[in-house]
Parts: sequence; C-alpha cells; structure tokens
Amino acid sequence: MQVTVYGASGRVGRLVVSELIAGGYSVVAFVHSSNPFEGLAGVRVVRGDITDATQVSEALRGSEAVISTLGSWGTKSKDIVATGAKSITEAMQASGAKRIITLTGGSALVPGEKVGFMASAQRRLLSLVAGKILSDGEKHLAILAMSGLDWTCIRAPAMSGSGSVVYQLSMRLPSLLASIPRVAVARSLVDQLSSREFIGQAPVITKL
Repeated sequence: MQVTVYGASGRVGRLVVSELIAGGYSVVAFVHSSNPFEGLAGVRVVRGDITDATQVSEALRGSEAVISTLGSWGTKSKDIVATGAKSITEAMQASGAKRIITLTGGSALVPGEKVGFMASAQRRLLSLVAGKILSDGEKHLAILAMSGLDWTCIRAPAMSGSGSVVYQLSMRLPSLLASIPRVAVARSLVDQLSSREFIGQAPVITKL
C-alpha cells in the first residue's frame, strides 16, 4: 500500500514515516520546507504548501490512504490542522482515496460529543491558554465528520520525546497532566491502517 503523510517532516511525522517503511509501505512524504528523507528508499518527497490544492493532490497521486500529522503550534495563524483537513479531504474526494487518519489534541471534541464535569472544566482551562489550538482541532474534526471518508482521528495529550511504543485507545478524554511518548502516537497512527475498529471515531491515546 502507498500512504501519503502530510506534515511528514515534523517530530511525529518523521516517526510515522519510519514506522511505515519498517512495515513495508510505500510512502509519499509531503513537506513544507525541510526534507529529512533525502535518499531514503521507499519515500517520494513532495514539497509544497498545505493550502495549495494542486500540490496537495500531487502528493496524493497513487496513494490508498493518508496520515496527517499537521500541527498548528508554532504557526502564526493557528489554523493549520483545519486548513489541512479541508485541503486533504477535498483532494481525497476527487481522487477516490477513502482512508484518512489524523492527529489532534486530547481535549478536542467531535461534533455532538458530550463530556462530564471534569472534562468540561479542563476544556475551559485549556481554552484560556490555547483557545485557537483547541478550536483548530475541533474544526478539523467537523470537516472529517462531514467528509464521507473513512476517517479516524487519534486524540493525544501532551507528547514526550522518550518512552515506550505501548499504548491503549479509549473514548475517555485524558487529564491535562497526562502525557504520551511520540513513538507511541506514531505507532497508533500507522496501526489504524490495518484496523477498522475506530472508523468515524476519535479515540484518545494513553499509556497502557
């Protein structure tokens, strides 16, 4: 299977590409500027802007599935996740590709999702310090829900640079103090390619 990874040069994206190569997949890595995959066998690099429909579509050519690890932290607009979801889903609808797996923060809600008192309180606190990031993640989830595609979004708490690849998925929002290794997040994203358990859902990843 050929898989296109959008946001491939980011910290999670690079790990996803490594997992895919180890799993025998062919990879198209969509990168904005830096290219950490020079000379890496099994990877075709497409350099572009996630807002450019032609470039997004070029990266999708020949792929059966998409993994998006786009993030808005560190950007001025704080809307990259939702903007990317719109560009990517439109390209997929045109190409016929159906499977998309994305990543967002652990407190983002799917349209219509209800949470308890503690989760609501955590979201209010998060909205004070990172309201645009939270909104971006939720807008992207709404785009996925309306896309008609076979989508899954992994919702992750704060990510760390070391730890085990072992993880579990559930529908319970994490504590604001929770964390998860990036390697586990990358593994979970790739694992969804061979699973249909969470089609149309946004499970939360936590340590096992």
